[in-house]
Amino acid sequence: MSDQPLLIALVAIQFLVHALGWTMTARLTQRWRDAEGQFAAFWLLLAVGLMLYVPAWPSGSAPRNVGDLLIVAAMAVQHRGMALYWGHRPSDRGYVALLVCTALTIALSLAQGTGHGLRVAAVCVGVGVMLLATVRLIWSRGRHETPTFAAIVAGGYGLLAIALLARALQALSVDAATKISIDAPGHRNVSLAILVLFVGGLINLAQIRLVLGRVLQHLTTQAQTDALTGTANRRGLMQRLEEVHSRAQQGEHGYVVLMVDIDHFKAINDEHGHAEGDNVLKRVAQTLRDELRAGDVVARWGGEEFCVLLPRIGLAEADALAQRVATQIASAGKPRVTVSIGVAEVHVRSEDPDGVIRRADVALYRAKQAGRNRVVTAASLAPA
Repeated sequence: MSDQPLLIALVAIQFLVHALGWTMTARLTQRWRDAEGQFAAFWLLLAVGLMLYVPAWPSGSAPRNVGDLLIVAAMAVQHRGMALYWGHRPSDRGYVALLVCTALTIALSLAQGTGHGLRVAAVCVGVGVMLLATVRLIWSRGRHETPTFAAIVAGGYGLLAIALLARALQALSVDAATKISIDAPGHRNVSLAILVLFVGGLINLAQIRLVLGRVLQHLTTQAQTDALTGTANRRGLMQRLEEVHSRAQQGEHGYVVLMVDIDHFKAINDEHGHAEGDNVLKRVAQTLRDELRAGDVVARWGGEEFCVLLPRIGLAEADALAQRVATQIASAGKPRVTVSIGVAEVHVRSEDPDGVIRRADVALYRAKQAGRNRVVTAASLAPA
């Protein structure tokens, strides 16, 4: 008696466990139409398709043919999930065409008394093609973000794809009476089943790595974002400021910091209520974002105060930009609000990021002392 069916059943059970895990993930995240839902469907289709190989169905029987189609469909769904993860929503026509071609090939093989090899080849080619398409997707989208991860996963997928395409050629060349499907006795089939088990684990780890990476990125973004205004918070600004300062020390362009404070904000809260005060904060934050350049960073520094990082700019240009921002804020919306702005250009050789922020803060204090609703530069102030 062959041990092949038992090995296939163990592989199918492992894949079923993966399916349950991804089903729970999709349910918790409510991402049934995104990558998580696609991965759950992939493992379920693959597990059911392999399980149909466990009973001793004769070659060409309906359950065996259904299993073949489910396995090819699973690989198509897996590729679709990977594409969705990277923000690409592929057309389903290619997947449907692959399944139709596979089904027609199987139907053609059933009309031949010696069609067993053709059926095996059809499944191997269908799965191999989708694996190679996934390799291309991972390499084109993932190698810049995680080169080591992309190389390992693409290598594993590619190894199985090559093995399956070689298997397809073998299926078309052996004697028609020889049974060579994965459940047939033979050392080569044991090796193929073990390879499927190994690559299956690799695929699951790859999917987990991708989704966890997205979750961690989302959490990092949340940790660096002000919940009320949607701007960066102090932590997010300082991280970006350190990066820009480091590049400036290496000879790249300098930068300018603006400290922006809403004038008489307490009076706005007292007169109109805290809800309206929150609306004013959001309006000022949105105006700052609208008026600044791509690459500039707006952050809520605390209370009614914002800090703006302007990379690759000089003091005169930054001062003109700040004047324009102040004018736009004063003319937009009700209740009417004004802002005071302090402007400081970095002295790369003699100060750190905290130093330029302190000088911008001193300039802001002078703007408020001078009557508010104005812009003051720190050009005449010595670095801290």
